[in-house]
Amino acid sequence: MKSIEEIEKLGIEELEAASAQSAVPEGFRRRIEETLLSEEALADGSGTGRKAARLSEVAAIAAFAAAAAVAAVLLMQRPSELRDSFDDPRLAYAQVEQTFRFISDKMSGGIDMVREAGPVAGKPEEIIQKINSK
Repeated sequence: MKSIEEIEKLGIEELEAASAQSAVPEGFRRRIEETLLSEEALADGSGTGRKAARLSEVAAIAAFAAAAAVAAVLLMQRPSELRDSFDDPRLAYAQVEQTFRFISDKMSGGIDMVREAGPVAGKPEEIIQKINSK
């Protein structure tokens, strides 16, 4: 599967080739045409400006459909085989322990900050109680 960066680097020809390989959902074209026809029927007939706006909407829909087709093709590609990062299970276990130690250290810092903020966090409640008791 390609990363976002790889997809962004693809040229227009490559994107078109990828979209040509993907299947468009059945009835998709008909739904787009019906939507456009219903929009025209609801339009107030304000002239060519309205038609130009509709054309730009059609172009946007077509671009979205092409992008969706390309994304579907790229997402459907089989990912490469998974492989272990470590050959030695002891090294893998040591990495897991190091990661959990890192998480624990960061959480301890966060808990200390919450403990320090506790008295200050209760001040608004005290003020509200004083106001209500008067």
